[in-house]
Amino acid sequence: MKKVILVAAMVFASHSMASDFDLKSAMKQMKLDFKQAAEAQTVAEMQTAIDSFSQLVKQSKQASYPQEKQELFVEGFNKLSTSIDAINQDLQQGDLEGAKQQLKVIDTLREEYHDKRNPSIWSKLFG
Repeated sequence: MKKVILVAAMVFASHSMASDFDLKSAMKQMKLDFKQAAEAQTVAEMQTAIDSFSQLVKQSKQASYPQEKQELFVEGFNKLSTSIDAINQDLQQGDLEGAKQQLKVIDTLREEYHDKRNPSIWSKLFG
C-alpha cells in the first residue's frame, strides 16, 4: 500500500511540476540565452549559453500544452534539440563560427513555429 501511495505521489508531483511550467518565462530566458550565444567571443561563453538554452528546451518538451497544440510544440522542441546537438558538436570541435551559423537554424525555427503557434488573421482567412 505504501508503494502505491508513493508512486501516486510521484506521478502527481511530476504532473503538477509539468503543469506549473511557465512557457512564457522560459521563452524569455531562451531569447536571452540565444542572444548571449550569438554574442559569445569564446567557445566557453557560447557553451554556457547553449547549455542553459538546452536545459530550457528539455523542460519545455516535458510540459503540458493544450491538446490541439501539443504535437506542434513537441515537433518544434525536437527540431530545436537537433540544432542544439549540431551546435554542441561544433563547439566540441572548437568551431565557434560553425556553431554561430547553426544559430541561424534556430532563429529560422523560432520564426516558423511562432507563426504556426499564432497564425495571423489573414492566414486563417486565406490559408
